[in-house]
Amino acid sequence: MKKIYSIILGLALTFASFSSKAQTAAMGYDFIDCNGNPQSIFADLDAGKALIIEYFMTSCSPCITAGATLEAMKSDLMAEFPSMIKAYAFGYTNSYSCSTINSWVTTNGITSIPADSGALQVAYYGGMGMPTIVILGGGTSHTVLGSPYLAFTTSDTTTMANDIRNFLNGTGIKENNFISKINLFPNPSNDQVKLTFELKEISTVKIELFDISGRLVSTIAEKKNQAGQITETINTSLFSDGAYLIKINANGNVSQQKLNIVH
Repeated sequence: MKKIYSIILGLALTFASFSSKAQTAAMGYDFIDCNGNPQSIFADLDAGKALIIEYFMTSCSPCITAGATLEAMKSDLMAEFPSMIKAYAFGYTNSYSCSTINSWVTTNGITSIPADSGALQVAYYGGMGMPTIVILGGGTSHTVLGSPYLAFTTSDTTTMANDIRNFLNGTGIKENNFISKINLFPNPSNDQVKLTFELKEISTVKIELFDISGRLVSTIAEKKNQAGQITETINTSLFSDGAYLIKINANGNVSQQKLNIVH
């Protein structure tokens, strides 16, 4: 079975090396990361996130430079779009073990989620120069933003960041027709913030607070509400300083708003 898989993989890599057509759609991929957690590229994209994926060689010094540059870009974007950015670092070949991947990531200060067995994805995106960086945008379609960056250079991050901002500003944090007129006051907040919004019809509403890494910090409220203006007071004195995201889910219709807490 392994021999057959190797033959198929070899053919995929051969095809990729001769293909001049850049991919415009993301490759779906479910896997267990090198921290032992299940991941799904399409699930991330279905949630509307932007993904930053680096495929690297452990012996590649430009991969280390790229990783450091991506860390700075990623940090800025996560602060700007809390919970909407996710990053992975894949070993470009299936021969790397997770211990090798984790060692490389830790040694080089990479905070992206570590993963092995990236060969099929590298073949799909046509990446024969290392590192290869792929930026994906989710929502109703699973799109490659720009084109795969083969043999990445640090100047590419300006284009990448702009592509991500354009994508998220167009399809990410905004009001929908079901939930509208969202307001947080005061924002920044040091004690309490009043959240108000209009609800189109009777709905079960869940209001959650996330930090910039996408971690759920608190469920503020979950209850059935009548249509009209909804008001919820949030005690921000309970939370540490930083940037957060308020997510409002009304019968599957989701809107979100950034909140800064400064004591």
